[in-house]
Amino acid sequence: MFSQFNTLIIHSNSQFNNQIKIYLEDKEYLCNQISQFKELADYYENHTYDCIIIEDEFPRIKTKEFIVQAKLKGQPIIIVLTDTLSPDYLESLLNAGADDYLVEPYDLKDLDTKIQSVYKNGILRPRRIYRFKDIVVDTTSRTCSCNGKPLNLTKNEFKLLTILISHPYQPFSISYLFEQVWGSSIYEDGTSIPALVSNLIMKLRLANNEEEYIKRFGRDNYKMAF
Repeated sequence: MFSQFNTLIIHSNSQFNNQIKIYLEDKEYLCNQISQFKELADYYENHTYDCIIIEDEFPRIKTKEFIVQAKLKGQPIIIVLTDTLSPDYLESLLNAGADDYLVEPYDLKDLDTKIQSVYKNGILRPRRIYRFKDIVVDTTSRTCSCNGKPLNLTKNEFKLLTILISHPYQPFSISYLFEQVWGSSIYEDGTSIPALVSNLIMKLRLANNEEEYIKRFGRDNYKMAF
């Protein structure tokens, strides 16, 4: 099934790196390896991969920023190998664009299972990605980045940004946005959407203060800012 599936293994433990390579190549993956930061230029920067397996806390690599940049280059499957048990941190890896993770200790067969699961899910649900300036929104994996940095958005902030970025030239009324975000306009109060927009703009500014992304249009409309 995964014959010629081009995979990059980034792990500082050479012995474990080799174990992963041997296991996956036995299943007909094509594998390249990085065990030192200096190898990144040779095996990653000018290449594309179907799958990237990366050790969390790899020396000199900021994992979440690497994930965002890898997703901007293409849409490889990214599996993070970590020893962190914090649910918030693991969630932040997914928010950055990781497709899944494995927490130590684990069996190598779990790695193959994760890759297959993500791959099948991607075939069944092709990704829909929206881009505006340096914002990238992936509605399938429910991830968002700005200026190469992952954004930690609430459910409603993500809904709001998706509405605006999917039709960047179109202004939307506060009433319409309220109905789309909350599912009904019955309790629309005229303040909830402006407050939500304000929070979203603040998070975008923290990622890039040099750009304007969302602006008010007329009295009660919002749209993406060109």
